[in-house]
Parts: sequence; structure tokens; C-alpha cells
Amino acid sequence: MARQYRGCSRLYYAIETEGEGGAVTYGTPKHLAPVKAVSRDIASENEAVYADNVVQQRVYGATSVTRTFDVTRIEPEVVAELLGDTTMSIGSGSTAQSAHLTNPDGSSRPYIAIGYALHDGDVDKPCEIVWAYHCKVNSISKSANTIDDGTGSEGQSVEIVNVAPKKAWTSTEKRNLDFVLKVDENNADKVETFFAQVVTPDNASEVLA
Repeated sequence: MARQYRGCSRLYYAIETEGEGGAVTYGTPKHLAPVKAVSRDIASENEAVYADNVVQQRVYGATSVTRTFDVTRIEPEVVAELLGDTTMSIGSGSTAQSAHLTNPDGSSRPYIAIGYALHDGDVDKPCEIVWAYHCKVNSISKSANTIDDGTGSEGQSVEIVNVAPKKAWTSTEKRNLDFVLKVDENNADKVETFFAQVVTPDNASEVLA
């Protein structure tokens, strides 16, 4: 029977910026929304290699990871940033208002890193913490129901897909998609530090020392 985690928390995102030579930096993590559920699906394209009319091996590539997060209501300004929407200011001064306009061009969506924690029944202590790199938001669902005594609040879901970064990490010499850290008594005090900045294979030894 597959292991099932009982709890999730700390859903963060950080904007990715690509500099000269393909070097990537990340902004300060921001809280995306309170998270209720997490699912993760790894997909790989594969091609059969034949010799003597027999499949000798399969070559895998183009791996991507799709994560779906069920969350409570996401603030409009967070949705706008994740989807690369246009923000329009109406008025000025203390009475200024902000409107968000959906862009039809999906290329305006920024690459981001996504961080979250998994629990095994202990709400205060995660058992695994994760940062995933080179992600883009694929979709954000939103639904509404008429207000009556039987109407509940189901929140929203966010589907995020990440593929391997363009450059290999120096420390691993691979284009790793994510970083997963098991939490135990030796590093439990590093959980808050883990989400204060994006932890990568290249800075983990320094940040988590």
C-alpha cells in the first residue's frame, strides 16, 4: 500500500530571474495561500531502442513534474503575479485602487520556485520540506456558489508544472528539478530557515549548516 502523508503546510513561491550566461537567482519567498492538499505527478517521455528487432532498452527524457495544490482563497495580487497579469492603478493617493487584467499571452507568466512542507500526522512538525525549481503556473481554478445556509467554501486549486532548469547545478552537475529534505531531530530547527529563501543544491550546505 502506498504511503500517504497526513498534512501539508507552508506553500511559498519565489520569482525566478535569469541573468547573464543563464545564471538563475530567486527573489524573497512569498506566501501563496494556506494549503489543504498536495498531489505530485512525475511524467517522462520515453523511446524504445531496437536492435535485432527486439527492444533493448528505453531512453527516458523530457521529465516534468506536475503539482496540484488545493488551497483556500488566493489574494488577487498573488494570482496576478503568478499569471503574469497586468496591474492597473485607478486614482492616486490613499484612495488609489488596483485592478488586474488577464493577459491572453501565457508567455508573460514568470518562472518561479515553489516551496511546501509535508506532515505525517504532526501538525507542528513537517516530515519533509521541498523546493521545486523552474516552475510555471498552468492554471488557477476559481468557483463560486450562491449564498445560502448549505453553501460551503471549497477554495481554489493551483496546477504548477516544472521542468529541468536550463543549467546544471554546480554541486550535482545535473539539472535537478527539486530539492527534498527529510526533517528529523538533527535539522528540525532549520525548517523556518528553509523557507526564508529558496534552498538549492548549490546553497544548501551554506544555508542549512
